[in-house]
Amino acid sequence: MMQMSSRLFQNLIAALVLAIVSAICFQALVLNPTDVLVGSQDHGHNDTTNQFIAFKSYQKICFEQHDQFPFWNPYSLLGMPWLGSPQSSLFYPPNWVFFFSNALTTISWMLVFHHWWAGWGAYLLGRKYKLCFFSCLLSGIIFLAAPYFVAKTGEGHYTSITQIAWFPWILYGYELLIERRKKAVPILTLLISLAFFCGHVQELYYLLLFLTSAIVIESLMALIQNNKTRQPDQTLSQENELVTSYTPVSAVSISRGWFFAGLLTIGLVAIDLIPVSIYTQQAVRSGGIDLKALQSGSLAVPSLIQLLDPFVWGGPDQYQGPGGYYWETVCYFGCLPLILACLGCVTSIRNRTVLRLTLIGFAAFLLAFGPHLPFYTLCYNVIPGFSMFRIPARLMWICSLVIAMLAGFGCETIGSLFLNSSRKKFRNLSLICFAAGLVCLTSLMISSGGLVSLSLNPGQIMKLQLVSITIAVMGVAAAIFSACLSRKTAISGLILLCILCTWELSLHSAQILRTIPQTSFREGTKIVDFLKENQGQHRVLVGQKLLSDREAWKHQILKVQGYEPVPLVRLGLLAAATFPQPDASLMMAGYAEPQLNTARQPLLNLMSIKYAILQTDQKIELAGWKIVEQGTIPEEFAFRNSEPALIPYLILENTDPLPRTFLTGMAKPLNPNEQSKQIVDSIANVQPRKEVLLSQDVLPAGKRQTYKKAEISNASPNQLLIMTELDAPGYLILSDIFYPGWTARIKEAEVPVLPADFSLRAIPLPAGKHQVQLSYEPPGFKIGCIITVTTLAIILILLLMPFRSEKATKTNENVLDVNK
Repeated sequence: MMQMSSRLFQNLIAALVLAIVSAICFQALVLNPTDVLVGSQDHGHNDTTNQFIAFKSYQKICFEQHDQFPFWNPYSLLGMPWLGSPQSSLFYPPNWVFFFSNALTTISWMLVFHHWWAGWGAYLLGRKYKLCFFSCLLSGIIFLAAPYFVAKTGEGHYTSITQIAWFPWILYGYELLIERRKKAVPILTLLISLAFFCGHVQELYYLLLFLTSAIVIESLMALIQNNKTRQPDQTLSQENELVTSYTPVSAVSISRGWFFAGLLTIGLVAIDLIPVSIYTQQAVRSGGIDLKALQSGSLAVPSLIQLLDPFVWGGPDQYQGPGGYYWETVCYFGCLPLILACLGCVTSIRNRTVLRLTLIGFAAFLLAFGPHLPFYTLCYNVIPGFSMFRIPARLMWICSLVIAMLAGFGCETIGSLFLNSSRKKFRNLSLICFAAGLVCLTSLMISSGGLVSLSLNPGQIMKLQLVSITIAVMGVAAAIFSACLSRKTAISGLILLCILCTWELSLHSAQILRTIPQTSFREGTKIVDFLKENQGQHRVLVGQKLLSDREAWKHQILKVQGYEPVPLVRLGLLAAATFPQPDASLMMAGYAEPQLNTARQPLLNLMSIKYAILQTDQKIELAGWKIVEQGTIPEEFAFRNSEPALIPYLILENTDPLPRTFLTGMAKPLNPNEQSKQIVDSIANVQPRKEVLLSQDVLPAGKRQTYKKAEISNASPNQLLIMTELDAPGYLILSDIFYPGWTARIKEAEVPVLPADFSLRAIPLPAGKHQVQLSYEPPGFKIGCIITVTTLAIILILLLMPFRSEKATKTNENVLDVNK
């Protein structure tokens, strides 16, 4: 009991220390706790401010304004599925806080919390690896403040941050499985499922791929070991002690446990997995990503210089190195963590855990170079699902965790030097290294301020900062010297390493993180007021700078553009047909101006675009459009201690837009299985008032309804009520994106919802007056819910069974004692 109490006390102390380290690393937010945490790049525009604040606010908007669960979002991109989108992560429990809180206040602290959670997970994983308290603490510090981790937070990759925080915990569950713990399978299932519910499964896919490979290797090794135990071998126990720290297990048991954990995980996440799978099949990346396109998101040979200095190719705001973006390809772990990790790898390589971590880290690092190395190309061609993900450099997540854990082993090696018979030799060597480092540091600071200039090409000079590596060498030397004296001084040396790692990594954080005051976020503007008064059920064509998703969704403004990293194919082809401009995809995201002079006006009318708002101070005359207002508004936000600039805008009104829903009768055939180019050409030539493109005309031959307006009498995210009156059979056209899950009813009878013009919706109706009720239920949600609930019940039973077994065992022991 005393030992358990001591371990619990140490874990709580570690949690407190890691919270303090988190506060130091994110001091910009701690000093301004109501601000929004961002990076130094692009004036604060990142995924947090451009996407996730809006995404997390929408959950609350649906409940407060419509009393509905957020299944569908009608306010951007002609409507988009919400439950089923990989970015919404509705089933991740910590995200439920956004149903009741202000996302502007909460989201940054959620990011910081997950850094702390990741660090504490790394600490507990170190305990599982039987490292001492300070070695585990060092691993936790290194992982929570890992430069790649922090750079991602600066770019606001919320789903990735929350998911990666569970990686040390998943490795902990993996160790339980290897040890054949009774609760290993349900615990591992819960941990993997929580990571999946975070969204953005690329990193989780990589981790599970590595762990599956490790399981295969562990099973083969266990099989070999078990065969050896059947033969007398005098040196077996000695070799086993050098190789592993746990009892050999059955190869069948390891594989079976991993298989059942995977099976239960699929069942537990089915409520999200099935809708996400349906969405993915209809998204633009369903066919995979071209190998050549992956080169821009990969490390390259020049990235290796960043191991010494992360800013050698520039910081996030002016990065000029491989990969294009600092937060995607920064190849830096901290100089001191890297040295300690190398030390841990070299001195403990015969430990099976260290060997496994080293192999995983090395493989991940090679794969991060993407198509620049044949190893990635081989995996791309052979491993299912590998081609679905962009940015190979995201494997640096796994490298960062491996470095953190190996650094813990390096720290452990230093901490045990006082027991080494050669400690005097190590002490003298450390003194020499410390003195040499001190001389180098002094020389560098005096001569060039710590920078070394290297000439690459004529006129191009690279400045390399070597202060960190010099201090790291001196720190390791000082720690080794202390550890060689006594146990107490060894602890002092380990504390010194923790402090130096905190200093080095927090220095990097301070250089790339900024904050935006919550009060600087735009709320009401002249554009919002104008659209709320005049737009009705029409749509507006406007970029993110003039009207962000956050503003549009809050005020229920229907916008054509919207930020979605993986949009639907149907939307992409309609955009290509409407806007024959090279940056059409960027324009649809809201980050490029629409070229109205080349856009196809009939399709703009079809999408019910009544207004186009351009970022210009010029008066533009275009056929079919009239100028209704011109002015300026402030930027959406500005860094702390900065003032937002004014942005000019021009509001144009479409003189003849179609309503959001209308009637027509003539059908023209369209083969949805044609090549994309032919589909785009067909959409481009459609005349919406006269015809609709359908894969099959389902109405009877004869007289058809001519063009006529329909009326939306009630609109909410998941439901629409439309009033129509037809003189003859016809099609009710709705300029919302077609997606499975939408059903239409007339009274109690269900009528089909068909793809109209490939991208939109058509409902065949008979002549007469009708009230059409459309409602949305995510496809696969019901069956997924049943599977998830059933799996959860099985997991709870598996978790409770060991308690029942222990209770039964104790009862039997008591009965035996009484009988004696």
